[in-house]
Amino acid sequence: MKTIVLVYLCIITCGSAFAQKIYTGNEAADYVQSERDKAWVYYDKKDHSMAEIEKAIRILDNAVAFLDTPYIKEMAKTNPYLYYRRQDALRDLAGGYAMANKNDSARLTLIRMYNANATSNAARILLTDTIFTTVRDEPWFRDIVTKLQNKGNMWNYKALNTPYQASLPEAEKLAGLALLWTQARYNFVNFDRLDKDWNQTYLDFIPKVQNTKTTAEYYRVLMNFYAQLKDGHTNVYVPDSLAAEFYSRPPFRTELIEGRVFVTQVMSDSLLKTGITPGLEVLKIDGQPVISYAEQNVKPYQSSSTPQDMEVREFTYGLLSGPKNKPIAFQFKDQKGNIIDRIVPRTGYHDVKGLKTMEYKTINNIGYLTINNFEDNSIIKQFDSLYTAEISKTKGLIIDIRYNGGGSGNIGFNIISRLTDKPFKISASKTLKYVSKPNAEPFWEDNGPGIWNANGKIYYDKPVIVLIGPRTFSAAEDFTVAFDFMKRGRLVGMATGGSTGQPVPFDLPGGGSARVCGKHDSYPDGKEFVGIGIMPDIVVKKTIKDLRNGRDAAKETALKLLN
Repeated sequence: MKTIVLVYLCIITCGSAFAQKIYTGNEAADYVQSERDKAWVYYDKKDHSMAEIEKAIRILDNAVAFLDTPYIKEMAKTNPYLYYRRQDALRDLAGGYAMANKNDSARLTLIRMYNANATSNAARILLTDTIFTTVRDEPWFRDIVTKLQNKGNMWNYKALNTPYQASLPEAEKLAGLALLWTQARYNFVNFDRLDKDWNQTYLDFIPKVQNTKTTAEYYRVLMNFYAQLKDGHTNVYVPDSLAAEFYSRPPFRTELIEGRVFVTQVMSDSLLKTGITPGLEVLKIDGQPVISYAEQNVKPYQSSSTPQDMEVREFTYGLLSGPKNKPIAFQFKDQKGNIIDRIVPRTGYHDVKGLKTMEYKTINNIGYLTINNFEDNSIIKQFDSLYTAEISKTKGLIIDIRYNGGGSGNIGFNIISRLTDKPFKISASKTLKYVSKPNAEPFWEDNGPGIWNANGKIYYDKPVIVLIGPRTFSAAEDFTVAFDFMKRGRLVGMATGGSTGQPVPFDLPGGGSARVCGKHDSYPDGKEFVGIGIMPDIVVKKTIKDLRNGRDAAKETALKLLN
């Protein structure tokens, strides 16, 4: 969480001096990382001198002192990136002492690392990193490694991470269900939105798991189990060995529009040539009316946060998914009312074109920027390049994130930082904490809203409109919250998916995996959007008429507003 605080950076050279600087949590973490990188320049030298090792030790000692300042320690409580820099810096510092043959200092520093709640992953690094070669056989070193490994045995669930089998033993299946139950029980942050007893739900699903004959059946039950939590960031994923059976689909997309299902996008020219075109209505799938097919075969296994999120998962993402080798029998209706029966393979296409990450064009001196994900840091460089070449010359900008399923919130915030000249608030968050005592219940740790600084070099000060919709999800909603709260411009389109937060991932028996939402976000002032969606200022819904006429009403509305 990025919170601005005033800290004093202790710079140690021959003596001590203090430089005053304002840091955010991520900037503080980046500073520590840069100091670690400086020290490793000396560590990595083949013929490093003892003087160079001593210099590396001073650099890392300074970094640890920085982490020990009260404001930084307070920020680290709510910023995992900063929090884990402490164990990294202490581990590197201990390695420097080991290379300098200061074994007692190395031992005390590793004890500090362990007491700073070091993760079990540190054991692997201690056993493989060459900086610890001289102390690896010391009893105290082995003792620290053993403690870390024992800790890992509890929290890494290695005994439950079993390989794929076509049919899993009952013990493994029950253990997997129990793991899903306990991970949600201790980490899930949205139980207050549920009207059911999670413990009773667990009991209800035990016989369902026991009755499964194959691993594929088992994972369908697990997917249905987590769907009861009604959260888009709480999901079960099948083993890689079953991916082709569950996730294969032909290269076109469908949507529910005005209560009917239509083909809206075709990503293969070869498929287009067969007559599968946008505007076709889907009447039946495998002989069953499409709505009832979706309700029976898709909806029960979808984890979703809102009705609009479920609609996307049921009729866009999941409707055509199924076994790789099983074609789909469709009944379509064209615009003239003709009925068309077609068998469509799920795979075998060699000209599939997906959405581009970013696209830009200028329309009558208005910039139109589409960002379809926030997964690639190069997006920021692309934006800066477009800004210099084209965006800066426009009189207004439309940012279309209607099909942006998320990624890294930081990428979105960096885009917004170029649309303002002042620091801006991002989502407030809270997580669950436990105290080990009888009859204890979890309590909220309020992390408050974060603050992000303006870019300072690029500042687009013209009007901006953001297009949103039900497929605007996760990090794209973090972007939307920040943009909306700062009143930078209007939101046009439909309500967003209504799901964000930091998922906690873990493995399941048989090679699958799952995640559970472990952080609850809201607007900086506490306004809720998870389980609701972010509402547009101007609602523009997609219609059948617009689809068949090739009209983008939301885009047209934004252009009119900016003109």
